[in-house]
Amino acid sequence: MAFGKALKSLFWQSSQGPASGADEAPAAGGEVADEELMALLGQSPHAVPAGAFEPVDPQSVQLGVATDGAVSIDFQAQYDAAGIPDTDEVEQLENFLNNLDGSLPHASKIAAAEAFLKAIGKDRPAVLTDAERKVKRVHGIVRSKEQETQQALAQEQAAIDELQARIEQHRQLMEQYNRQLEGVRQACLREESRLQAARVFFGEVRPPGAGR
Repeated sequence: MAFGKALKSLFWQSSQGPASGADEAPAAGGEVADEELMALLGQSPHAVPAGAFEPVDPQSVQLGVATDGAVSIDFQAQYDAAGIPDTDEVEQLENFLNNLDGSLPHASKIAAAEAFLKAIGKDRPAVLTDAERKVKRVHGIVRSKEQETQQALAQEQAAIDELQARIEQHRQLMEQYNRQLEGVRQACLREESRLQAARVFFGEVRPPGAGR
């Protein structure tokens, strides 16, 4: 699901107006897809580095799965577990921005946001610090889950390889059994032919097509 239009303005900073390039704000009322936002964040010097994270025990991350297969995570529980101060600067600003007129210029949104933060006894650094702490925890969840998954996949692949090796062994045994059976049939046929020859000699058994 795309982030709210107002929330996206958090990622384009400065009351002096947006910079050019990756930091440029979307047009008033415009929408930016999640993929576009992530691409912009990857280019922005203001983004929290992808390597900035603290390891998280994947087992501590309780996952919820909706009927459509979408996964949900109780991120607030994760922030609490990380010891992040019980603050909601980002969330308060998000709620405020979502109630603003989407057609307002970005500079006006910044000014309104700073006035709002001042009114509740907070400021821009508090929001940025709160966001950065939480982003690091989110990165930690992803990286730790990736590592856990890679290990699990490696174990499953090893199990598959072992099973395939065992299957190959059984297949070779089956081929060996069939070869032995065919060998027994041929050996018995030769022996029966030798024995039947004596019966044929004395007329006990007539060759095929012979008259009586």
